[in-house]
Amino acid sequence: MTDARSPEHSGEALLTTVEPLRANPRSFRYRAIALGIVGIVGLTGLAVWGYRRYRSSGAEPISVPLYAVERSTVELTVSAGGTLALGGQQTLKSPQNEATVEQVLVQVRSAVDAGQPLVVLRDRNAEQELRSQQVEIQKFQLDLQRNQEKVTEVQQRVNAAIEQYQESQELAAQGFISEDEVREDQTELDRVRSELKDAQLAVTKTELDLKTASEKLTFLEQQLNDRVVTSPIDGVVLEVQVSAGEAIATDANLLTLGDPRQEIVNLQLSTLDAAKVSLNQPAQIRAIGPDAQEHEGRVVALSPQALAGTNGGNSQEGQARVTAKVRLDSASQTLIPGSFVSVEIITEQQEDVLVIPPEAVQREGGQPFVWVRNQRGNATQQPIELGLQGLDLVAVTDGLNPGDQVALVPPTLTITPGMPISDPAELLPPEALDQ
Repeated sequence: MTDARSPEHSGEALLTTVEPLRANPRSFRYRAIALGIVGIVGLTGLAVWGYRRYRSSGAEPISVPLYAVERSTVELTVSAGGTLALGGQQTLKSPQNEATVEQVLVQVRSAVDAGQPLVVLRDRNAEQELRSQQVEIQKFQLDLQRNQEKVTEVQQRVNAAIEQYQESQELAAQGFISEDEVREDQTELDRVRSELKDAQLAVTKTELDLKTASEKLTFLEQQLNDRVVTSPIDGVVLEVQVSAGEAIATDANLLTLGDPRQEIVNLQLSTLDAAKVSLNQPAQIRAIGPDAQEHEGRVVALSPQALAGTNGGNSQEGQARVTAKVRLDSASQTLIPGSFVSVEIITEQQEDVLVIPPEAVQREGGQPFVWVRNQRGNATQQPIELGLQGLDLVAVTDGLNPGDQVALVPPTLTITPGMPISDPAELLPPEALDQ
């Protein structure tokens, strides 16, 4: 059976069939726009990823000095300058007034022993006075001898007068002589007894004069013995300041000597530095100049008080200074006595710790960190904990390992995480490194 439809019905069916065909172009446009947006976003992301990839791998690294973390010693020191002297170094002076140098028995660099004669002085006035005193003593000795003889003579006369007086008493008792004669003998006895006392007093006075003269002679002889100046120590002559025939006064410098087996540095410390120093602290001594050899020593003396500074040396006018002495552990045999040397006294020390240079330490919010180059060659911010902080090295107690490469970033350079960095030494040719 055939379904007959009217023309109107046929038009409606055709319209229904055509309307879906009209909607497809719009859908395609929307889909195309959406796909385009997605593609643009993907291309943008890909471009950003590629740019970052290029910056992280293909960009030119920033040249920054690198320091390989290692274990070492960190020290806090007090630096000072001082004058080197030999042990027991001293300048011998003339013990006599207006003497003449008769002989100089040594010369510069002569090795001497304690008690060895060094210089012979001559004082003609003292020699003349000594001879006069010897004559004076001889006179006193003669006077003493004569006075002692007088005492003997008077004593004999006293004995005779006593016998005479006793005999007169017996004769007077028998009536042979008068009482007047007895009194005369008694008077004579009294006179010779008085003469005996005077003679004994003269002997005593002469003995005292002789004793005084002998003491003076001993003093003069000691003065003449002082004309031979001897060495008080075993050492070496550093300087001879007089010559034979030269007239000198009291306290005139004769020569300087010291013990070369000991070398001591005399220091003048500021009160702030002296407060950090104590006895037996280790020290490092160097001569002033390039490539100077370093010598080990220790603090052996530190004054308990500060004295007003002088205008000379490295002390400032009016600034109080504290004297100290540093003795070398072993004599250098090269440092020159009297020369100026530099001394670093080690006041605090940490051994076998991880260390980095102070310029490697950065701070953010007060917390220390360093820039470390990772295995890809990029900068990584690494927090650290610091230990003892010295002048040249800083101890790191946490945050780093031996061999880590730490960047020494100058203040004028800014580094961000992930930035490629390289050591300038790595860019130099091998021949430049050898030089």
